[in-house]
Amino acid sequence: MKVIGFTGNYGIGKSALQCYLMADSSILYSGRPFFLPDFAQRFVATPTIIVRMGRLGKCIAPKFAHRYWDAFTAGFTVQALQSDNVSLTALDRAFDGAAIVGEWVSVSDVDNACDTVAEVMLDGNVLSQCRLADMKSSLDDLLAAVSTRCSIKMGDMIFTGDTAVGTVLKPGNRLTASIGGRQVLDVKVRL
Repeated sequence: MKVIGFTGNYGIGKSALQCYLMADSSILYSGRPFFLPDFAQRFVATPTIIVRMGRLGKCIAPKFAHRYWDAFTAGFTVQALQSDNVSLTALDRAFDGAAIVGEWVSVSDVDNACDTVAEVMLDGNVLSQCRLADMKSSLDDLLAAVSTRCSIKMGDMIFTGDTAVGTVLKPGNRLTASIGGRQVLDVKVRL
């Protein structure tokens, strides 16, 4: 399984679209705690919408890309930063637990997945309310671009981009998210 992430794909900031990869051991599902590691000085959680692939594909044309994903959810990516807010290695986004994933919502369970609102909160405060339709580069274009370089397989995940500015995590924080009003994520931060 591949975990592919993007930054710079929503209206926050002026950063260019960038791609990164995460290890499958990075995935942390809802209901399990996120333990703050000790190898960096701070850990920044950034909300995102995540889609799951339901078919095998290679060199997918954008007009057919909607056929390749079957579910979506809200979640967070966590990045390890040093004292000067610098990420030193690609592993600073790929460590165990860095990909916080909510419960999957099937595309067939909603009227229009791209227009369904994902709301992400930290300690009850809304960090982001957005939709897949709000992306600068559409999901169809992202899938087409990724599939030219590697095969898309069932279960692969695409983190579509940062939907809000990241927040430094502290012990006791609670990360929650909902899709279309249905809670899909509840994770507590611990030492």
